[in-house]
Amino acid sequence: MATLIVTGNIRGSASTLCHFELSVNNGPFTSPDHVVFDKSFFTIPDTPVPIAIRASAVDAAKYGTLEGQFQLDAAGTLQPIAAPAEFTPAQPLGFPPLRSILLSVHFTPLMDVTGRARDALRFSGPDFPGPPPNGDMSSRQSGFVTPMPPASLQPRELSDLTFIDSPSISGSALRVTTRTSHPQGSITIFEWRGATAPKLYAVFWPTAVARKPGAPPTPFLLYYHPTAGQNAPEFYTDARDRHDPTTRSTYPWGFDYQFFGFWRYLNYEGDSLKKDPFCKGLPHQIEASGKNVVLVLPLNRVAANPCDETIMLRDASFVQELLEELQAYVMRRAGLYQPPGIGHFAMASFSSGHFLLSCFLQNAANHTHPLYLQQLREIYLFDPHADRADITLLPVIDMARWAGQGASETKVARLYTQNNVTQLAPVFAQLGVPAGSVPFDATSPFNPRHSVACLPLNAWNALATSVGSTFAYINTQASHQAISALMLTDALRRSDF
Repeated sequence: MATLIVTGNIRGSASTLCHFELSVNNGPFTSPDHVVFDKSFFTIPDTPVPIAIRASAVDAAKYGTLEGQFQLDAAGTLQPIAAPAEFTPAQPLGFPPLRSILLSVHFTPLMDVTGRARDALRFSGPDFPGPPPNGDMSSRQSGFVTPMPPASLQPRELSDLTFIDSPSISGSALRVTTRTSHPQGSITIFEWRGATAPKLYAVFWPTAVARKPGAPPTPFLLYYHPTAGQNAPEFYTDARDRHDPTTRSTYPWGFDYQFFGFWRYLNYEGDSLKKDPFCKGLPHQIEASGKNVVLVLPLNRVAANPCDETIMLRDASFVQELLEELQAYVMRRAGLYQPPGIGHFAMASFSSGHFLLSCFLQNAANHTHPLYLQQLREIYLFDPHADRADITLLPVIDMARWAGQGASETKVARLYTQNNVTQLAPVFAQLGVPAGSVPFDATSPFNPRHSVACLPLNAWNALATSVGSTFAYINTQASHQAISALMLTDALRRSDF
């Protein structure tokens, strides 16, 4: 006989808040012979037999139940047959007749739901809303590909894409360049088990971000897209009459949530400047920047209070846990069970997404947290409001407060806006940036890491005309979308990643 010792691991530490059961040779599951602190001891045969291990956490709503199928071979080694990466490779300890085997189980609140998210992008089923109430399909069709659902959610190779150049402005004109783009990396949709909101996160992990022993801390960018509530009931079907939210909600699997919340942010559909600035191509923008950073895109829900759309992300402790769990999940699948920790961290928001970012920045409980003070190193605001400088000022105040605390000398604060220069005077005062002749990108003489790019509609219209765009830049909504579709590349190119 031999002894199998099973331990549980929660958030990188051995835990007693879990329970294990064992099935030998397809028999019934049984409890341990005895438990000593975090170790559960089972007596197993020393002959080749199939063994199943079931692991459950006390907090079942968050961590669920894991099960692994193994085979004890003639050498007394426990070989995985069908076991998730949360089961570490078994370690033999000692020799007959005192042979022992040590196995650890890592509990995670994350589930890979990429396949289900892809399947939700189909033009059928109860979650496909059909035309909006006003019957206008034009805004819905932007970003469709053939077929839908797409064959894969992974980044596509696209040719002749327009990207912002470096520098982004020369004289009185925006500068762009054209190139083929094929981001190297993987897109995974994760569900956080038992969450309120966000329930889902899209993660783009570039191949160049190391997942091996000796890897440096992982760089992350958390990106907030606009609030879902501002676009209901036209979009996000759980706010429509045909889907009564009191009896049925399509969050997070409804077509609108997957399409507007994930698909159009993870993809370009053709050239973003010339054809469709509503598609943001965030992985393509990251690739064009030449910087390697893991993108985390949360999926908002419709809520009356913007902070409730991503309520769990208000808390710095949860944000840190989220990043650590994402890193650990991905690295376990590369065979690395001791992840290197969270590295350079940035947050970004587009349009009304600044409300969601401010929910985090304004939370007084975060202001003494190391993630807020030290690890969060960069913030980018992409046109917080296209027409009102007073609304633009609010997230800038939050950003400036953050920039002045903790490791202030290393913090990057960037604003991209199309607001009128005269109206922006309070913004310039907050960041110490001098105004210039539009369009301009100016940095503070006191801290070159603080900058404001003023990019009005006429600058985008002139650029679009010069490159033969079929998309008309005739209103501030068009230039509003273009800022998000192009300027992340500029922010990251100038970043410390």
